[in-house]
Amino acid sequence: MPAREKRRSPRVPLSGKVKVETVRGTFNAHGRDLSDGGMGVYLSKMPPLGSPVTVYFQLPSLAETIEITGEIKYHERGRPGVSDDWIGIRFLRMDASSQSAIHSFVKANYDDAHPRPPAPPPMKKG
Repeated sequence: MPAREKRRSPRVPLSGKVKVETVRGTFNAHGRDLSDGGMGVYLSKMPPLGSPVTVYFQLPSLAETIEITGEIKYHERGRPGVSDDWIGIRFLRMDASSQSAIHSFVKANYDDAHPRPPAPPPMKKG
């Protein structure tokens, strides 16, 4: 039986540059997916789980840069030698126009007939 999706809103693919400010510095990253409540970002430097972040990115339909504060909810390590490590960010604060733009983008790009499979579970702290 497939794992049950726990997210409150659907997620859609998001490809593009993302700047991530973490407790370990500021890094250029690449978007993976986006929902009303968070986003996945390919990032080789894994900030600690629960740590605060600020992300900056643009949506294809929006000229302004979106700025959101959030927290690291999970990590996913790729295979050695492959640059597909990624983090899951839960959004905590954003302005109303950013929230509206994200909601519109997700709604316009979500395909009910072919939803994305749920993400793998978070890595255990260890």
